[in-house]
Amino acid sequence: MTQPTKAKLKNHITSKGKRLGQALNSKFGVTLADFDAAMNGNIQVAQKIGELAKQGRLSSELAPRLAQAYIEIISGSEAYNKATADILLQAGRSAIAIDKSVSQVMIANSRYGHERKELASEFYNAKLAEDNRHIYQMNLSQVRGYLDAHLIEVDRNTAMTEQFNRPEIKQIAADEQLQQRQLNEALAKGDQARYDLIPEKKYGAGIKAKILEFKAALGF
Repeated sequence: MTQPTKAKLKNHITSKGKRLGQALNSKFGVTLADFDAAMNGNIQVAQKIGELAKQGRLSSELAPRLAQAYIEIISGSEAYNKATADILLQAGRSAIAIDKSVSQVMIANSRYGHERKELASEFYNAKLAEDNRHIYQMNLSQVRGYLDAHLIEVDRNTAMTEQFNRPEIKQIAADEQLQQRQLNEALAKGDQARYDLIPEKKYGAGIKAKILEFKAALGF
């Protein structure tokens, strides 16, 4: 008698998404193992999946309506309490404003006499401050001029140095490019590789002495 086959569909996916499978279990209470069990006729697992699906359908239908009802309750309570608070807050603000007006008139009467004395003192202090500001500004101008000259000199020297270094920087890039082309030639042609046909750039040839002359002339 022929034995029943144990063949099953090949699963290419589960092993590639283990973290997603863990999330399926932790977030939704079902696993891909449940899926496979139900596919293979496990009644208990299929019943669990069916119950969760029923709850999901019920939630999809009722949850938005219940959420809307809760939102209306919350919003109404918020509006009521905010209106009550606004009334009491305004009462407090208005009472303070009235008391403040009375106090301000009394204070203004005294302040008038005080400010006349303060005006003379402010004039003296302002003149003293202006004299000190002028001295400071003159000193600052001298320091700024010195530092500007120094910074310009540093920038000039840096720019010259960058120019002097250009041949060497270009040579480094050319050497890397030559090495890459030689590797490509070796990989492409093996023992028949012709490295002699790959031109080699020499940016420093014939210019080093001239650079030294420039540096000497410019004080570098």
